[in-house]
Amino acid sequence: MKITFLPQGIGHHFEPGKSVLELASESGIPIDGNCAGAGTCGKCKIKLIEGSMPELDDKEMDRLTEYEVANGFRLACRLKPESDLVVEVPLVEETAKRKTKIMNLPRGFSFERTYKQLAIVLPPATLVHQESDMERLQAACGLPNLHVFDARALSKLSSCTREKKAISVTLRGDELIDIEPGQLEGSCYGIAFDIGTTTVVAHLWNLLTGELVGIHAVANPQGFYGADVISRISFAGEDQKNLELLQKRIVDSLNGMAANFIGEYGIDRSQLMEFVVAGNTTMSHLLLGVDPSRLALSPFVPVFVKGVTGNAADIGLDGHRSAIYHLMPNIAGHVGSDIVAGILASGIMEKETEGIHLMLDIGTNGEIVLAGKGRAIACSTAAGPAFEGASIYQGMRAAEGAIEKIHITDDVDIHVIGDCFPKGICGSGIIDAVAELLRLGLVDKSGKFVKPEKLRENKVPESIVQRFRKGSNGMEFVLAYNDQYEDIVILQKDVREVQLAKAAIHAGIVIMMKEMGITFADLSQVHIAGAFGNYISIESGVIIGLLPDIDRCRIISEGNAAGIGACMTLLSKEVRKGAEQIARSIQHMELSTSNDFTEEYIKAMKFGTE
Repeated sequence: MKITFLPQGIGHHFEPGKSVLELASESGIPIDGNCAGAGTCGKCKIKLIEGSMPELDDKEMDRLTEYEVANGFRLACRLKPESDLVVEVPLVEETAKRKTKIMNLPRGFSFERTYKQLAIVLPPATLVHQESDMERLQAACGLPNLHVFDARALSKLSSCTREKKAISVTLRGDELIDIEPGQLEGSCYGIAFDIGTTTVVAHLWNLLTGELVGIHAVANPQGFYGADVISRISFAGEDQKNLELLQKRIVDSLNGMAANFIGEYGIDRSQLMEFVVAGNTTMSHLLLGVDPSRLALSPFVPVFVKGVTGNAADIGLDGHRSAIYHLMPNIAGHVGSDIVAGILASGIMEKETEGIHLMLDIGTNGEIVLAGKGRAIACSTAAGPAFEGASIYQGMRAAEGAIEKIHITDDVDIHVIGDCFPKGICGSGIIDAVAELLRLGLVDKSGKFVKPEKLRENKVPESIVQRFRKGSNGMEFVLAYNDQYEDIVILQKDVREVQLAKAAIHAGIVIMMKEMGITFADLSQVHIAGAFGNYISIESGVIIGLLPDIDRCRIISEGNAAGIGACMTLLSKEVRKGAEQIARSIQHMELSTSNDFTEEYIKAMKFGTE
């Protein structure tokens, strides 16, 4: 039997018993599986185009509207095909593509050339000068400390010297990597990976010239096993095979991205010499196949925090036989190397940087770094999945059909990714929605919807008042009326989810500022890392209390800071050393041990407070 996924046109042969979500994962098709196939989140909706329709189960009936049922929509995690099937899946690639558009190395960064390729003709040995081939190669390269990284290079050295022709020698510092007959040009490449919980981004660099060749991004295939790190930790801890599966999924994804570069730019896999990886601490453990279970249990101790370097083949990465990988250092159990990379990219800990700087990386976990007064503090706070759409009723990734911007006047103006009918709302859209409801007094500071009669007293346009209605999930506000899908609404529960998320971030910031003895007025700049920070409205973030209410010009979007920092680490040995120093010099604060956190969290639940 065969299932075909549209619009990708990818076919996959299968035996009965597996769900469409499982088959999509096997085929490399990204479908949101936030509840790990439990059927409770409703995010994995697909449309049946051809094939028989098994009966809907109770969970599907709860999560699908009448319109969706009538038009062939199903939950991929519940539908187990028993015959050939053609299904249409939502395009989530846009989430990944957006991360490729926000990549610039910081001013003043210098590429440090580590790799060299030299064309050499070795002088022949004589009875008088009986130096070994290796000794003569050391002299010809001008590197008396040249040593062999891979013994197989010695066999190639022997065969090449017999022919007495020019050879190309590939060097990594003082290491002999490879020898080839003839002369090679521009054949050393490296890839910097940013492994996010949701998205994986790869940057291909020419390591001889320091030139950025290409960027590629995909959805993290581990998402099938849960939207957040805790669910993946739980899955990995159930069985050793699960851990091996998660490791294989991410390595296959990295190799697939490398294959994309190979096909697009006409390079050879043997020309891939180095891989640098940044990611949160859980992603780091899963990449190496290390059990991350203790990260979900107090005191949240990781197996390792220092950077790890080794032969790429040892963890399954395909490249030159002597290719190496470098996994950047973590800070603590829930503050990973992606934050170290972000610190590098933002420069907030450089000696020349003056003032006090706050860096936020907002996702399912909110990582916060405060640097100034000769010290730096970092913490992680469980913001929950609201800002990534997972816990929002009609939330979705920033993919085609997602409402990403909202402005309310006498009507509701929306901007939809892909300029099509809206299918849901992504993180930047939900922040806009709550901010606009607050700005117009449609939601009070406690987070409650204001009653229609009160809105009319306050002269709110009737066209807006009428958007409040009672739905199957309680009171809702209609953001977009929709003839093609269901109306897009925001629920009272959605507002609460945003409150919980922003309160966790805000409380973490306040606790760290108390530790450093400063206030919001003392902040020189606020740096927002990640694609999320690049696309949210700064003003909306301030209105809901997610971002400090300071001069907007002092709030900076850093783009994909983790990816940028990974690239810097690939391109400079000095930066790599600096990353280790940064990771070890930062004071990690565990918010759960703070006596003030609960109090600050409760205070931050109210909108309009600082």
